[in-house]
Amino acid sequence: MATKADDLEAGGMATAMPTVLVTGASRGIGLATALYFLREGYRVVMADRSPIDVETAALMPFCDRILPITVDVTDMAAVHAMHDAIKTRWGRLQVLVNNAGISFKQPNGSASTLINMTDEEWDSVLAVNLTAVARLCRLFLPEMKEAGYGRIVNVSSLAGRTRSRVAGPAYVATKAAIIGLTRSIASDFGRNGITANCVAPGRIISAMSGPADTPLNQDYLRQIPSARFGTVDEVAAAIGYLASDAAGFVNGAVIDVNGGAFMA
Repeated sequence: MATKADDLEAGGMATAMPTVLVTGASRGIGLATALYFLREGYRVVMADRSPIDVETAALMPFCDRILPITVDVTDMAAVHAMHDAIKTRWGRLQVLVNNAGISFKQPNGSASTLINMTDEEWDSVLAVNLTAVARLCRLFLPEMKEAGYGRIVNVSSLAGRTRSRVAGPAYVATKAAIIGLTRSIASDFGRNGITANCVAPGRIISAMSGPADTPLNQDYLRQIPSARFGTVDEVAAAIGYLASDAAGFVNGAVIDVNGGAFMA
């Protein structure tokens, strides 16, 4: 579904193969999103604090269009080095997908409450889930503005849209804040040919959610009108749409991928 952006650089030369940066790209939604863009013909910067193995069966066919970068998104020196590496390899970025995120659990597997949450949990979750997103947007927005084209897709969550059954207050706060941040970017930079949108996944079976047959997930399943869990590929397709030329008039929006668990 995604199309290659009809993107004019400052010098007037069209970019035939857009470049996308996906954070948190080593697994789950991030990996599925990277694969989606690779299949659509994009060059993909796969960033994660865990090393990316481009010699896996899924990635090998596309290895000439992958730039794997091991980076902690809270380390701004490392993030700036990543920015420089992208410019050296492929020039400027057309699409930024902020997917990296963390969520803490108590020793018994339950989410924290505001009373038993530690300062470390609050600070760590805000640093990764919100502050790093704002800083990455701020880093890449000037070149998007100069070129008159850009796509920013931030991954929020059902937890940022309504009451969460499984996430703690730090995670909920950051995912709600991501929506506000995204709308602010959309409002400020829409006239520059830049769109900023969110995808808000519901319960998606991945490493973060755990197996489908756990008691927690089975209880969650009973609350989903579609009577099933989502897949990482379904979230990736929504991200791909928002990054495409077809979504050029979609700005400041939230696409809920949750099987009807939340209906705005």
